[in-house]
This record gives sequence, C-alpha cells and structure tokens, in this order.
Amino acid sequence: MPGWIAALTRHGQTEEDTQRAVAAILADVRRDGLTAVLDWTRKLDGVELDPAVLRIPAESLAEARTRVERERPELMAALREMIANVRRFAEGQRGCLNDLELPLPGGGTVGERWCPLKTAGVYIPGGRAFYPSTLAMTVIPAQVAGVSRIVGVTPPKPQPTLPGAWGVDPLVLACAAELGLSELYPFGGAQALGWLAFGEPAVDLVAGPGNRFVAEAKRQLIGTCGIDALAGPTELLVLADDSANPAWLAEDLMAQAEHDPDAAAVLVSADWALLKAVETELQTRVAVSPRRAILEQSLGAHGRLVCAERDLAIALSQAWAPEHLELCVRDPEAWLPSLTTAGAVFIGSASAEAFGDYGAGPNHVLPTNRSARYTSPLGVATFLKRQSLLRLSAADAAAMAPWVEKLAEAEGLTHHGRSAGLRGHHHP
Repeated sequence: MPGWIAALTRHGQTEEDTQRAVAAILADVRRDGLTAVLDWTRKLDGVELDPAVLRIPAESLAEARTRVERERPELMAALREMIANVRRFAEGQRGCLNDLELPLPGGGTVGERWCPLKTAGVYIPGGRAFYPSTLAMTVIPAQVAGVSRIVGVTPPKPQPTLPGAWGVDPLVLACAAELGLSELYPFGGAQALGWLAFGEPAVDLVAGPGNRFVAEAKRQLIGTCGIDALAGPTELLVLADDSANPAWLAEDLMAQAEHDPDAAAVLVSADWALLKAVETELQTRVAVSPRRAILEQSLGAHGRLVCAERDLAIALSQAWAPEHLELCVRDPEAWLPSLTTAGAVFIGSASAEAFGDYGAGPNHVLPTNRSARYTSPLGVATFLKRQSLLRLSAADAAAMAPWVEKLAEAEGLTHHGRSAGLRGHHHP
C-alpha cells in the first residue's frame, strides 16, 4: 500500500487515552444510568440538563418547525426536498430486499425472511456544527425498515435562547418534527451511546457518525448491541482527467476538507497541468474562505495532489477504498467496473459529492478508514436482520435423516443423529 494511503489511515489505531476515557464513561453509565449521563454532560459540554424534562417535547419540535417555516420558508422547502429524496431511495432499497422460499422434494420449504429490529438509536453529531441532514439519513432508513422505536440523541450547546433551552439547533428540531421522530434527547458523546445501549431504551443497534469518542464507544459496545460501522474522519478521492474543471475540483476538495481537521481530500490525475491548475485554485480560494483555518489544517495535513496514469489511479483507489470517490473523467462508465471498494461513487463531473451529502437519495453515512472494502453505506438493510426458515414435511425428514445421522456420528454428536433419526423412522 503506498505510503500516502497509509498516512491517510492514521486513525485506524485508537489512542489509549481515548479508550480509557470512554471505558470510564461507559462504566459510569452502566452503573448509574441517566445520573451519569447528566453528570458527564455537565462536565464535558458545560450544560445542566433537567432530568424532569429531558426528552424534547413534541410541542417544541413542532414550534421549531413553525419558526423555521415562517422565518426561512426556502430552507424548510429544501429540507422537505431532501427528506423526500432520501425516503424515495430507502423505499427502493426495501423493495429489493425480498424474502426467500425454496421448495423441497417432499413438499417442505427452506428460506429466509427480513425482520425489522425492534429498537434503534441514532446519533446526530453536534460538535462543530449541527446536521439535520444526518438526522434524515439515519432516521428514514430505520422508519422504512419498520423499526418500532427510534431514539435520537444529539449534543447540546449552552444557548438558552433556543426552544426549550436544550441548545439544539432549530433546524434539527424542525427536521425531527418533519420526520415524525417522537424521541429526541439533548445529550451526546460516549455517555449518550452508553445510555442507548445500557439504559431504558436498551436499543438493538446504534447508528450515525461522531467524533473519536463516539467511534470508540461504538467499538466498546460491540456485543452489547449492534453498530452500523466504526467511522473515522471523512475522506474523498477524486480521479480526474484533462476534461475536468480545475475550479470545480478545488471546491470539491475544499468541501471535504472543511468537515474536520482530520478530513482527507485527494486528487489523482495523469494530467500534470490539471494538478497545477487545481493547486493554484486551492491557494486562491482557501486564502479568502471563511473556513480558512480548518481548510489549512486538513489540506495541509491530509490533502494530496497525485500524478498517476489511469491504471495506477484505479489501483490506488482500490487499495485505499475511500469513503467517497468522484470520477471526473470523460467516460466514467468505463472506469466504474474496476472501482469496487469505495463506499460511494459519484459518476461524472456534474455529480459532486455535495449532492450526496444533501439528499440526492443515497445515504451519506458511509464506511471510512478502508472499511469500505468489506462494509456498506447505512441503509434500510442496516436496520433489518435476516432470519432463516426451515419447514420440513415428514417425507423430507425421512429423506434427510440417513445422511444427517452419518454426519452427526462422524462428528461425535450422538443426539443430533438420534433426533434426526426419530423423525426419519417415524415416516408413515
């Protein structure tokens, strides 16, 4: 694996101090429940929450929606457009997940069916910014899957002018109202995940992105509940040729870099002149950007402009398995079959990654840190489980019993063989 790809997977190892801090928080929450959640929220976020009114009331959600609709109707319309697109895509996903039933010679069947989880917790980041888009991306697939109870958590900020004084952005509250999410709680971090797993919700699965403490909490909760993925800082790889627009490419890289100081934004092209033009665009645009500080950090540490021919560019992409992959080339469809490891692919120069972030349809909660090699984007299937089904007739049991008995005997499992044999000998 090339050195620069190895450098971009720097978050694969969790720091020991993060492990210890998260372990202590989870132990407290497991022992003391909500009391520990409130204590850690006070310590880490500087917010004093009232346990008597912890769950954000439906009236407050509705008030926030009314406020946004009144003050910024165009924003509410955009929110609804995003929700409609994400729901349409999720419903299409559900339609592709079919139950299976295969006939047996004696009249029985074997198969499997998709069953929704009973409960799910969704984590909505709220550290550097609030993300109503992530609320939609996590809640809608769970709703379409048929999850009975969906519990949302999001970090607060000490902003008493906001509805209910929870410090949650009005657009997040408005989005929750629009989605019909009935449970939203104003706390985040490892303590929120601990409460989802150990507390009264005792959810079957937690989903949604977060910082390194959230990712580490997920890792430590494996086995207590399901998780969607162990996500790290966000990533973008752009493969481009001389047909690409340097200004567009520069903004695409900056759009990724502005997420986080650890975000990785990489451009690979065989065209040296294009790389130099993008470099010039970046220097000009970063210098005047209102996000200059964070862009300089992330691009300086984890930005790359790489000169490589097509075959090597494809090999680099396959090795890195980036979260996002843009194909800004003349014939992207010809490249696509070879690019199987990325989390999400954006095909053609018009298909900016930003459209995926804001609700063209596919989910923006994606695998990072090379885990896209073996795992998939968040979707309806995340909130479903497969259950196998075996329905034997007496004739099927009689036909199977002799060879099942032989296999059981070979493995030394006496009663397996006898259990099958009784059905076989009982055949009328």
